[in-house]
Amino acid sequence: MSTELVQWHGDTAPLGAAVACLRRGGLLVYPTETVYGIGTALSARDAGIERLRRAKDSPAGRPYLLLVADAAQAFSLWSQVPPAARALAQRHWPGALTMIGPAAPGLPAELLGMAQTDAGPADTLSVRVPGDERIRDLITRLGEPILSTSANRRGVTPPAAFRDVDLGTLAPDLAIDAGTCAGGQPSTLVSLMGKSPRVLRQGGLRLEAAT
Repeated sequence: MSTELVQWHGDTAPLGAAVACLRRGGLLVYPTETVYGIGTALSARDAGIERLRRAKDSPAGRPYLLLVADAAQAFSLWSQVPPAARALAQRHWPGALTMIGPAAPGLPAELLGMAQTDAGPADTLSVRVPGDERIRDLITRLGEPILSTSANRRGVTPPAAFRDVDLGTLAPDLAIDAGTCAGGQPSTLVSLMGKSPRVLRQGGLRLEAAT
């Protein structure tokens, strides 16, 4: 299968093609303010997740995140909103922050992680509001989150430049070439599943503590 390529340098011309690709369950490679991502529409569910897993060579059971248009959409995907989440969202969203919270019922099992809480094991879901306005516009036009991960194979550094995306291996249906992403690092990952927020990975947003 060949990949369709489009250029994206400061305008929104490829949005229509990107939305069409996602709506038909295709895989899209796209820029963010951190690194290039690869994803599919949440509604693609099992088929899209399986294609992502094969493309990434990801182990079974590794959860993916959801890119959302705003905090309201993010919080609607959780069963409850931890108090610290709103403060973190107000300070750092849109931006290079991924938050892990308690998953709402009915989401695909392949999206979910697991955390230990005082009440026992609980399903978790990772969400992020990207800093790139064009990607938020894409999600808004799509009308649903993008099931997403970085556009690299397991063990390979996530690509900040389009020239480093291995299209031959990932085999997306559509790829947006926007040159080099500004951040160059994955998002910072914070878990909200404990008594206080915990930084699991320092990335494009530098946090000394999860506040």
